[in-house]
Amino acid sequence: MNPDLVALGLALGVGLLVGFERERHPDTVAGVRTFGFAGFIGGMSALLTPVGATPWTLIAVAAVLGLAGAYGGIVRSDRSVRSEEAGREPFRDIGLTTAFALIATTLLGGYAVLGDRAIAVAAAGVLFLLLYIRDPLHAMIRKLGGEDVRAIATFVLIALVILPVLPDTPIGPLDAVNPRAAWTLVVLVVSISLAGYLAQALLGARAGTLATGLLGGLVSSTAATVGASRRARDDGLVPLAGSVILLACGVLPLRLVALVGFAAPELLRVVWPWLAGVAAVTLLGGFTVLRHANGLAADSRGLPKPRNPTQLTSALAFAAMFVAIRVASKAAIAYAGMGVFLAIAALSGVTDMDAIALSSAREVVEGLLEPSAAARATLLALLANTLFKLGIARFAGSREVFAAVLPALGGAALVAAAGVFLV
Repeated sequence: MNPDLVALGLALGVGLLVGFERERHPDTVAGVRTFGFAGFIGGMSALLTPVGATPWTLIAVAAVLGLAGAYGGIVRSDRSVRSEEAGREPFRDIGLTTAFALIATTLLGGYAVLGDRAIAVAAAGVLFLLLYIRDPLHAMIRKLGGEDVRAIATFVLIALVILPVLPDTPIGPLDAVNPRAAWTLVVLVVSISLAGYLAQALLGARAGTLATGLLGGLVSSTAATVGASRRARDDGLVPLAGSVILLACGVLPLRLVALVGFAAPELLRVVWPWLAGVAAVTLLGGFTVLRHANGLAADSRGLPKPRNPTQLTSALAFAAMFVAIRVASKAAIAYAGMGVFLAIAALSGVTDMDAIALSSAREVVEGLLEPSAAARATLLALLANTLFKLGIARFAGSREVFAAVLPALGGAALVAAAGVFLV
């Protein structure tokens, strides 16, 4: 089959796909036929472009169609005013979305001829989804408060402003730290925490015990444990507190799977069965306790809202901790041996698992540690962290909270300890 015909057919299909979504809105100025024409015209404009030349015809056609869409919206708006004066229902939503969608569809139709067809299809799918999720997206944005918007803005600063300007070369004692690589891991940790934070903010009072525990584990399992323990001490809701603690702690190993898998896939192949075992024991315990907390509708509104995880001071504090652990780990491996390195892992794991897990992963990537040794360090840190959570439940909470979480967290500690010796 003639490749030009295939490309034109794909350009037409791109336009029809986007137009299908636009046709759903009775107040749009362009529907499936108009967008089909836009994609087809974009493809024809690309075919008329000489090989290797700049596709000025395609660019001009896209601009004209965009202006036509905007003009159509203005005309419809003017008519809506007159119809409102006449007592008829006005035209509700003109916007510029359709005009920009016409430009994008035309350019995608041309790209289907000139460029990679798979990318053209994927981009058309993304455009379709952006148009389709308009109402849920607007509703989600309206639910976000000022603190939530600041969290997103700070994440943009951390990921898109600071990261690109950092040097990509080892510096510091023992050349232990690559600033860009280290900050990339900071961005990864913050992004996972931000996802949980925003999910909790969007759910608000509708977040039951299950969501509170699981999302709290994404943000900070330690903070979730402290908050739930204190609430149980104050109001005696032990099943609620126990389930939140166990669910949050059960998410932590899964969070580590994601972090280690990104930083060092070879380490993940060794450590994931043990992390999965810890997660399974803890989550099973959480769901068991949850049955005694009146199911998913248990009142979790009294739990404190998690802190914004994207505060610049928090990101800098994590980066400083990561750098300190990296330097200490490298020095221990080079001069003191594995015993000291494992001691550092246990001490750092008490309060922050992310830093030691990522530091161990970097040692594997740089060839300083075997994956099995790094896995032992990660599991030892997780063991220390689990025992620390038990201490929080007892001393920040009560004996009843401690008794509620002891079977599951004790089992998780045993799995982690077995991994330290058997991995």
